[in-house]
Amino acid sequence: MSEVYSTLPPKYVESLVYIDLVDILTAYRRVSRLSTIGNIIGVRDTSLSKYINGKLRPRSARSLAMIKTLIDMNLVKNAVSEYLRDRSLIELLTDIPFTKLIALSIMERLVKLFHGSRVETVIASSEALLIASHISHRLRSSLINLHTVRGSSKVRNLGNTAVILVIADDEIIKQLVKVKTEGRRTTVKYIFLVIYSKEVDILASIFPNTTVEYLVGTLP
Repeated sequence: MSEVYSTLPPKYVESLVYIDLVDILTAYRRVSRLSTIGNIIGVRDTSLSKYINGKLRPRSARSLAMIKTLIDMNLVKNAVSEYLRDRSLIELLTDIPFTKLIALSIMERLVKLFHGSRVETVIASSEALLIASHISHRLRSSLINLHTVRGSSKVRNLGNTAVILVIADDEIIKQLVKVKTEGRRTTVKYIFLVIYSKEVDILASIFPNTTVEYLVGTLP
């Protein structure tokens, strides 16, 4: 079973993996032909079309294998770059299948980085809340909007924490420094950004033991 589903009840997983597979295929179809996707996962495009349309449902083990391949971060990076060639960043951030694809890729990374420890809190910038909500719901983590913690005690005692951003700026960095200094029982282990900026390197220096990743190098 993929790491993403390892903590969920088996009966729930069976239905969920099919829904996830359809959403993932729908996302990839925005930027690629079904035949290209099929070549990646070893499935005919006619079968993929039937999966998407609900005319054929693969076994859970088969669905899990396809999902595991398709949520690989490098594939997702390429898909996002292609998406942003013809569409805006706002379209990406409000595209439910695509935000789920990104979220599942992040979750796969999280369960490996946290080595089985629970992700207690997901902190997100306002623009990244849709991606973060997929993650927090699936991992049963608390979700905090980074733009609402100014002057509040919400940053304290968050436990194991992942941060999901679209892009970092000086204000966001200040807020994350606050999380670091005031969070008495808070360990930020992972910071994810959709868009790279020079602030990524600043974040890496502030949180030297934290994995910092991003999807695309510059705004299109």
